[in-house]
Amino acid sequence: MDNNKTFYTSEVMTGAPAVFKTDTQRLIYESLDRAGIDYTRIESDLGVSMDDCLNIDRAFGIDTVKTILLTNRQKNKFWLYVTHARKPFITKEFGASLQIPRVSFADEELMLAILGTAHGAATPFGLLRDEASEVTFVMDRDVAARDKIVLTDGDPCGFIAISNADLFRLLGKSPVLIENPAEIIMP
Repeated sequence: MDNNKTFYTSEVMTGAPAVFKTDTQRLIYESLDRAGIDYTRIESDLGVSMDDCLNIDRAFGIDTVKTILLTNRQKNKFWLYVTHARKPFITKEFGASLQIPRVSFADEELMLAILGTAHGAATPFGLLRDEASEVTFVMDRDVAARDKIVLTDGDPCGFIAISNADLFRLLGKSPVLIENPAEIIMP
């Protein structure tokens, strides 16, 4: 982050944005509202770096998470992994935890096709899309144990705070839980 520029975060709000930037973002908010799920949200500058996440953490008073779409070499199996935003991701440990062969990050084309989001905006809410029906939902145990988490709303400038229980209810599934032994990188 440029130290000469202040990172913008809106006040915490309720309700959907007035204008949706993508079809996935519309699906997310319509699904939340239809299910009667409480959430709060903020809008911000592009939130993709660790420093950006710290600003978003401060706005909500809750740590953000990072969401990663992973694939096998054949690009026919997918895992959506949610972990602490400041924990390193080590592919070898992830694969060993699930007893699967080596995985790699899905490219932007796959992200758009499956989750309907670009890099920097991956979100478990993308699992609401029909195209994501075969994706395995995976989460760090420590993240799953939290009462609330902060996720993107399908756009790298929009973030939602929601309870894990409500997230799992909305998605209609609980994640496969694994341990990420990496240490949280302190700011």
